[in-house]
Amino acid sequence: MTEPPPPPAPITLLLPDGQAIERVLLYERQQLDSGLWMYRIGVPLWQTAAGGGVEPAEYSTWVTAEQLRPLPGIDLGRIPAHPRTRTSTPTRWAWLLNGRAHGRPATVHAEGCQNATDRAHPLGTMQALDALARPGTTACTECDAAEVLLPILAHGQDDVPGD
Repeated sequence: MTEPPPPPAPITLLLPDGQAIERVLLYERQQLDSGLWMYRIGVPLWQTAAGGGVEPAEYSTWVTAEQLRPLPGIDLGRIPAHPRTRTSTPTRWAWLLNGRAHGRPATVHAEGCQNATDRAHPLGTMQALDALARPGTTACTECDAAEVLLPILAHGQDDVPGD
């Protein structure tokens, strides 16, 4: 018999503007090939309901430890951790682009990503980088897309001419 996963733990999320949202839910953590740990959280929000009105919803995303602060007295040791066990890199990268649908932005995934839909279009690496350079397109953090493509896209962004 499989034991059910532990309940999520409350934690504080730090927003880019310095505000903090207390008691968002921390579900799990996963280690990327680079060694960086990412944390899957759920932020309780409201969303527009079909037919009008609002209903409770949860926005789920992955963040780094720098965006989180533990709450006093909360044991985070029970949160499932998934260290990276893969030791090899594919000989060729292949990417998929899920286009805009139902108001969601486009997302670039690594080939084989479980979050890519059957409507995703295959891309080469340069096409994937071009897609990520467009506003509103994101790289999936569930697969290797964010870890591999975003550093390439950001390379040289901090360089100042004449330095």
